[in-house]
Amino acid sequence: MSQNTLLTLTIINFLGFIYLLYLILTKFRHLSPENKQISETAGRIEKIKLVRFNPFDDVGGDQSFILVLLNKENSGILLTSLHHRSFTRIYAKPIKNGQGDNITLSKEEKSAILKAINS
Repeated sequence: MSQNTLLTLTIINFLGFIYLLYLILTKFRHLSPENKQISETAGRIEKIKLVRFNPFDDVGGDQSFILVLLNKENSGILLTSLHHRSFTRIYAKPIKNGQGDNITLSKEEKSAILKAINS
């Protein structure tokens, strides 16, 4: 795969990640009036943590990252971006009470959640 193709794919993945984050943040702002209680309780992001790490042995630097967005009940979302030489993957996972909501979390993701809760 040529370097230009890889750069293009990385840029497209990054823009997709930014758009996903935008959609998540606007969802909390545009809840209907009947969901006002949900908005007041769950809609406010109060804890944000960004953790960079290197999950692959053959890639230098901490190019991958985890973004944790939690409310005061430690519920929210976790966005993970895994960057490799030949691909970039982005995962969004629900978090409920500081744990994965019916989803398995990696050790790096669990660590990022704990750092967000304790910050």
